[in-house]
Amino acid sequence: MNMLFHLAINDIEPNHWVAWVIEWHGCFSKGETYKDAIAFASDAIHNYFQWRHNHEPTFVIPDSQRETEITEDIRSYAVDDYFVNALFEYDKNPLNENDLAEIGKILSYTRKDLLEEIADLSENLMNQPIETEVTDSIAGVIKHIATAEIWYFDRIGLTCPKEHRPERLIDLLHFSRHHTLENLPRLLNNVAVYEKRNELWTARKVMRRTLWHEIAHTRQIARYKRKFGML
Repeated sequence: MNMLFHLAINDIEPNHWVAWVIEWHGCFSKGETYKDAIAFASDAIHNYFQWRHNHEPTFVIPDSQRETEITEDIRSYAVDDYFVNALFEYDKNPLNENDLAEIGKILSYTRKDLLEEIADLSENLMNQPIETEVTDSIAGVIKHIATAEIWYFDRIGLTCPKEHRPERLIDLLHFSRHHTLENLPRLLNNVAVYEKRNELWTARKVMRRTLWHEIAHTRQIARYKRKFGML
């Protein structure tokens, strides 16, 4: 028996396409082109199920063929220095209690992965400049993960003033995650659509982006470690 997975596709920035598997929180494929994002989706689903099982041994990996179907396809567009990303129709569905329980688990897995990835890095390696990295270093990537997580919630009015944020990097990570978990119950059955800088947001979109963001940048850190012999 085949399982059908529905893809929502968006070019989140130039040469960076993401196909979100809308049935599974935190499951996505990416590629430099539209076709790549679609082509990699089946492997991404397989890897996602294996990742879930590794974190959660009771998670049963479906034993079936995987088929994908594109249900939404939205292009980003630039406004000044900012790319306005998609609000999919699926993003308008409210998060229910099962969604929040699932998201809570996945947040714990993504954070565990991140902390394990950076645990063996010295301060010098964390701050070693990386020529092609817009945030300058792995430390910059980590700070970006933490601040972006706060930024996503700000899109829907759950703001955390900058003066409350700690300066020490690991403290900022813990602080931003505490902010997320504290506000997660407020997302239950929230059907509001918010607008910020010409972009539309919902509770489901905030969590879609939050999960994607930490997973994607944790993988980025792993690539830097391999590339620069930081293992």
